[in-house]
Amino acid sequence: MEIPKSLHDVLGEQQSKSALLSIAIFTLLGSIVIFSLMHYQAPEQSYAWWQYALGELIIIDIVAGAAANFTQGTNHYYAKSAKSRWIFIAIHIHLLAVAVLFEQSLLQALYIWAYVIIGACFLNLLFRNPWQRIIALLVVLGGLIVIASFGLPWWYQLVAGLFLVKVCYSFAVDHYYTKNPT
Repeated sequence: MEIPKSLHDVLGEQQSKSALLSIAIFTLLGSIVIFSLMHYQAPEQSYAWWQYALGELIIIDIVAGAAANFTQGTNHYYAKSAKSRWIFIAIHIHLLAVAVLFEQSLLQALYIWAYVIIGACFLNLLFRNPWQRIIALLVVLGGLIVIASFGLPWWYQLVAGLFLVKVCYSFAVDHYYTKNPT
C-alpha cells in the first residue's frame, strides 16, 4: 500500500495493511496501558489540559514509533539514507518533553535520553554490520537496567523503555538487510 509523501518519515513509502493494523493495535493497547498506569500511580496529579494533550501526543508517538520502526516499509525507507537516519536520531527529544510535561526528574530523563542517543549513534555507525542486531540487543538490555535503577514510576519506566526500543533497536537497526536497498 502506498503511503502519502507527508507520512514517509513515519511509515516509509509503502506498508502492508497488516503492518498498519499491527501498528494501530500496538499503539492503542500500549497507550491504554501507559495512561492507565499513570492514572493509577498519580490519581491526585492535576495537569493543565495542554500538558495532558501535548504529553499524550508525545507518548502516543513513542509507542507508535516503537512498532512502526520495525516494519519493512519504515526500515527500507531509512536504510536508503544515512542523512535521514542521523536527522531522526537528532530530533528525538520526546523523553525529555514527557519528563517536563508530567513533572518527572529531568536529570534522570537526561541520563536516559543521553544513553539512548549515544547508543543510537553508535548503532547507526554499525549500519549494515552483521553484529549490529546483537550489539543493539546488548545496548537495549543495558538501557533497561539503567531505567529500572532510577526507581521511576512504572508508567514512565514503560515510556522510557519504549523510547529506548524505538530509537536504539527498532529504528537504528537494519532489520531487513539487503545489499542494495532501492
